[in-house]
Amino acid sequence: MNRITADYHLHSAVSPDCNTPMEESCEAAIALGLTELVFTEHMEFFSDNFKRYSIPYMQEYFDDLARCREKYAGKLSLKAGVEMGQGHRDREWEKTILDRFHFDFVIGSVHKMDNVDMGKMAFADEEEKLRITDQYLDYLWELVDTCDFDSLGHIDLVKRYAANHGLKVDLMDYPDRLRAILKRLAERGLALEINTSGIRQSPKEALPSVAILKMFKEVGGRYLTVGSDAHFAKDVAADFETARQMALEAGFRHIALYEDRKPILVPIDEE
Repeated sequence: MNRITADYHLHSAVSPDCNTPMEESCEAAIALGLTELVFTEHMEFFSDNFKRYSIPYMQEYFDDLARCREKYAGKLSLKAGVEMGQGHRDREWEKTILDRFHFDFVIGSVHKMDNVDMGKMAFADEEEKLRITDQYLDYLWELVDTCDFDSLGHIDLVKRYAANHGLKVDLMDYPDRLRAILKRLAERGLALEINTSGIRQSPKEALPSVAILKMFKEVGGRYLTVGSDAHFAKDVAADFETARQMALEAGFRHIALYEDRKPILVPIDEE
């Protein structure tokens, strides 16, 4: 069995929503037999000249990464990554960050709309849920159509926040809009992420579902990445066998790893 030994989405204490030192997650990865990690710290983008993440913030990440690369040399490969939240809201700053720093891998995500984090939105009822989901799909389309990234992170993240309020969101209920987003992703040669965080959180399933993975395959998608979205060392590579089985069920036989932002296909089917 070709188990997945690289976690391509996790955070350290550099990110404002995480308190876990990078070393703790590296130690956990080595104990699990992983070979590669990509710490993808948050870089959030806002509109209307709203306060944005700084150059020194990202430099802190690269300083921590350099320290861990030296400490774990020969034990663990550490690629440079970043999670760009709604980069289409400030394309100039997006370009500044990507030109200033050398990344191996970039996740494109939507976390905030109108400068408000989805976790703070009021999913008060079905009507409000539908409004938020409609806006989320608009943001996803603009992100996928215009932004500079390698893999689309947790495409159906909105279902996590709806589930926190006892509501259900399934992007398969919006087949035309979802297909257009996935087709554009495929046309650009970009990857779709299997994010296992939803399994241990309120949705109790990965982000996205197998049905969405199958649709991505149908419209020509070639690349999948897999990430735990771990903010705690105990969650590194959590539920990766489930992710592997999902990918296989959807018709994928490889996942993508990245170096210098170029995909490298690694088999995940039975040996």
